[in-house]
Amino acid sequence: MVATVNTTNQISNSSTSKFATSAPDVDYGFARVRDLKLNSVKRTQGGRIVLSDMEIRGQQVTPTKRFWRSFFARFGVSENMFRYFSPAEIFLRVSEKNADDSFRYCLARSGNNVELLAATSSNRPVIRYNEICDLVARYGGQDVTYNEGVVTSIHEPRGGARQFAIGGDEFRDRFVMETPVDGYGHPRLFLSLLRLVCSNGAIGYSRAFRSDIPVGKHMDHCIGRALESFDNGDGYAALRQRFESSQSSWASVREVLTLGQAVEKLTSGHKLKVQGLFGRLRSMSGEMSEMYGLANLDALSDKRKRVLPSRCRVYDLINFASEVATHHASTDGANRMQAYIGSLISDEYDLEGTATKATDFDAFFVQPSAN
Repeated sequence: MVATVNTTNQISNSSTSKFATSAPDVDYGFARVRDLKLNSVKRTQGGRIVLSDMEIRGQQVTPTKRFWRSFFARFGVSENMFRYFSPAEIFLRVSEKNADDSFRYCLARSGNNVELLAATSSNRPVIRYNEICDLVARYGGQDVTYNEGVVTSIHEPRGGARQFAIGGDEFRDRFVMETPVDGYGHPRLFLSLLRLVCSNGAIGYSRAFRSDIPVGKHMDHCIGRALESFDNGDGYAALRQRFESSQSSWASVREVLTLGQAVEKLTSGHKLKVQGLFGRLRSMSGEMSEMYGLANLDALSDKRKRVLPSRCRVYDLINFASEVATHHASTDGANRMQAYIGSLISDEYDLEGTATKATDFDAFFVQPSAN
C-alpha cells in the first residue's frame, strides 16, 4: 500500500467533478521500432543524456520520460546505449533481434505540442482517456487533473467521510486514484486526509499507504468496482497516527533542509508560481544558522542534523509542503512536493515525540503577496 496523504484544507467542499481546461486530446496508435526516428542526442553539462526531437511514423513528437521508461522496459535496452551508438543503429538492432518489435503508443496533443507517452505491448489492456473521465465523473470524483499520461481524482471511501479531530484540526477520510491512460502501469489508490481549514491538498507518496488495482481485460469494470468498494480502516488509523505524532515532534534540521532542497529544485526547474518561499520557510523554522552558530548547516554530519531541532513541528512542514503543492506549484511540481510529504510521514520522525502536543497551527504560510 502507498500513502497519499491528502491534507486538503478546504473552506467549501464542492462535489463538482471538473477536468483542467488544459487537458489534451489523447490518441492511440500502433507502430514498430523501425518507425521511430530520433534526430538528436544531447548531453547536459552534468553529462545526462537528453533524447528529444523525435518522429514516429513520420510525425514530429516530443518523447516524455514515460515513453523512454516504457520503451526501455519493453525492449530490454537502456539509456546508456545512446552514449555509444547512434539512434538508428540501436533501433535497427532492436528491430532485428526482437521477434515482435511492435508496440502501442499514446499521443497527447495540447496546442501545437504533441507528446509521445508510453510504448506498451499491443495486447496490454488500457483504459482510454474519455473512458476514465466518464468513469470518474460517475463515481463522484473531485479535483480531477491530468498530467503526462495520468489522470488523478479524489474520492470518498465506502465507509463515508468520517470526520474526526487531530489536535486542533478537523479531518475527513479520502482516497486518491491515479489512472494511467497510456497503458503503462496499473491504476493505484492512495489513502488521503482532508483537512477542513483552508484549501490545501497534499498527496504524499509512500508504499506504506498505496494499493494497486488488479485489472483484467475490462479495466473499466475493475476500476469501477474498486471505486465503489474501497476502504481501509487499518490504513486510515495508521495515517492518523502519523499526523498525531507529527504535531508532537519537533522538526529536525535535516527534515527542514530536505524540504528546502525540494523547494530549491522546484525553483530551478521553474515549477513554482510564487517567489519568496525560502524566506517563508526560514520564518517558520527559525534562523537555524544563527541558532547553532554555523555559517553553513550542510557542514554538519547527517547524524547531527537529525538530533538538532528547529523551531517548528513536523506538522508545520507537512502543512507548508501541502500549501505549496496545492496553490503555488505546477502539476509536476506539486507531485514532487507531495513525494516529500510521503517520504516524511512513512518513516519515524527524527525527533518523534519530543514536543508537547500543540492545539493550534497556522492554516497558511505563503501569502498571496509572495507572487
